[in-house]
Amino acid sequence: MNKEKLYSIGELAKLSGTTIRTIQYYDKIHLLVAKRDKNSKLRYYTQSDLLTLQQILFYKKIGFTLKDIKRHLVNVNHVDEMKHLLKQQSDILFQKEMEIKTNIAIIEAMISTIETSSNIDLEPMIEMALGINKQTILDYTTIDFNFDQKQMARFEEKFTDFNEVVDFYWQWKKLTLEAVFHKVNHTAAKSERGYQFGKKWELFVNYATDHDPELMAVYEKGLEHSGEWPEEDLFLHQFCDDFIQEAHRYYMENRGETRC
Repeated sequence: MNKEKLYSIGELAKLSGTTIRTIQYYDKIHLLVAKRDKNSKLRYYTQSDLLTLQQILFYKKIGFTLKDIKRHLVNVNHVDEMKHLLKQQSDILFQKEMEIKTNIAIIEAMISTIETSSNIDLEPMIEMALGINKQTILDYTTIDFNFDQKQMARFEEKFTDFNEVVDFYWQWKKLTLEAVFHKVNHTAAKSERGYQFGKKWELFVNYATDHDPELMAVYEKGLEHSGEWPEEDLFLHQFCDDFIQEAHRYYMENRGETRC
């Protein structure tokens, strides 16, 4: 009979790609308890311990806390239970990703606003940014926009997977936040800054619709249901839509002219 392979703490650290200090800490909190040789009192680990450590490191890598790993995961053997825990963690990570994207959109919108003028009042921009919640695109999945089959097919042809829809949403969010910051700074839509924003909005509209009547109908229907949008996005839309539309019109009326 083959004797089970035993590992020193150094060997275990090398095989698992972690540090001796990390393994010692897991021993201390009784997450991965070392065996002790009766004579030498030296710590050692088994093949089973190596698999458990790899499991711990994987769960930690995907965002589980050590407390959660100790409570739920190390001894989970049922596939359905594991699937539920992983799905739950995926949802948590997606929520965090959306919060990070919100912060990035705020930062990029502030930078874009600042770059257009040296006379910017940061205080109202910061005040507005602090009041922004972390709504996510998932809030839209509960809204019935009542698209007809032709419109829905064209939309799905344009955006072939969910990641493209998410990217579209964040382009809209960033531009909307930029418009909000222009408005709190009392930027005139019929100005050079308004013109430059209108140009950005026209590029976004072209990207979103491809000048296709079916796609334009999809977005018009989405606007018709704006009262059902997440509260955060509805507020931002209502706050700055007049600036967006006027700046866009100003750009379209003057885009053939040479700008200084």
